[in-house]
Amino acid sequence: MLNSTDVISYKKKGYDGAKYIKLQQEKILERIGKFSNWRLYLEIGGKFMYDQHAARVLPWFDPETKKQIFMSLKNQAEVLFCVNADDIIENRQLSNENIPYKDYVNKMIRGIEAALGLRPHIVINKIDTTSMYDMILDFEKEFQRKNYRVWERYKIMGYPHNLKSVLSEDGYGNDDHIPLTKNLILVTWAASSSGKMSTCLGQIYNDHEIWIESGYAKYETFPIRNIPLEHPINLAYEAATADIGDYNMLDPYYKKATGKDSVNYNRDVEAFEIVMDIAKQTVKPDNFMNNYKSPTDMWISTAGFAITDDEVCCVASLQEIRRRKWRYQQQIDRKEGEQSRISRCDELEKKCLEYIKEKKYNENLKID
Repeated sequence: MLNSTDVISYKKKGYDGAKYIKLQQEKILERIGKFSNWRLYLEIGGKFMYDQHAARVLPWFDPETKKQIFMSLKNQAEVLFCVNADDIIENRQLSNENIPYKDYVNKMIRGIEAALGLRPHIVINKIDTTSMYDMILDFEKEFQRKNYRVWERYKIMGYPHNLKSVLSEDGYGNDDHIPLTKNLILVTWAASSSGKMSTCLGQIYNDHEIWIESGYAKYETFPIRNIPLEHPINLAYEAATADIGDYNMLDPYYKKATGKDSVNYNRDVEAFEIVMDIAKQTVKPDNFMNNYKSPTDMWISTAGFAITDDEVCCVASLQEIRRRKWRYQQQIDRKEGEQSRISRCDELEKKCLEYIKEKKYNENLKID
């Protein structure tokens, strides 16, 4: 079980992938309809074309699910592919393949282009022109030689809390305004902290400046909002993001608005008020964004409604936590990782085992 393969062939089924595709497509089309003829920036959570993590914790989830969903929308869509300037400078390692950051980015955008027939725009976020800007320019030129359009977005003083600075000519107004022709913009990433949400909000601001009305929503798979906060599937997601310090939490805004629980994660909860404050100053009163009462409302997320065997998914998630711990140990062995990630996985594994024991599931169930 614990090997370097991206996806595991499970014999036992825990998930109805076809049902999920149907539900998610319906909700995406419904959200597009809420924005009428306006432009919708749809941030894509998780891997875009090939979601290995989902396939490992949801047995019989097709890792190419997003490709299947977006194939039906490609004629009305464009793609923004976000990268972080700091990752370019630091040559961030995004896999165990030990390949340069720019090569990994090239591999990902080629995959999107091959799958959907859409040539992504490349958006470089968090640029500091006073620090190693020549490396950013070299990165840009390499992709421009391959006929990709590359756009720059810059670090903003006081971002994100100083809205006077953010919503000004020295803030979002200083970024490249990416010229787009379609009404559905799929915003994806090279890795965590690539600036997807900022790209969406900056584009909404700059669209507004030239009388284009646009809005924001988020396609999300994990954490799964309608299962317990410490369900093994959600714990496995925390293990997958231990390297960036993300953690799951109940959405307090959703609880206040509905009286019900919904699982979300720290960064979206922390960003929600900022998103809505920006929306109030950059979109019309009848824009559907103004209906969002919580981070959960921003999400398009139906993954929890297609689980068919909870025990199988729990055992798969336990194995995934252990796999992540093994991967983090490999990074430490290469002098690239941190012991805190191993410790976090140990905590998550303990909680996962407690959940499985409480449910009287068999932690040694043979599923692969």
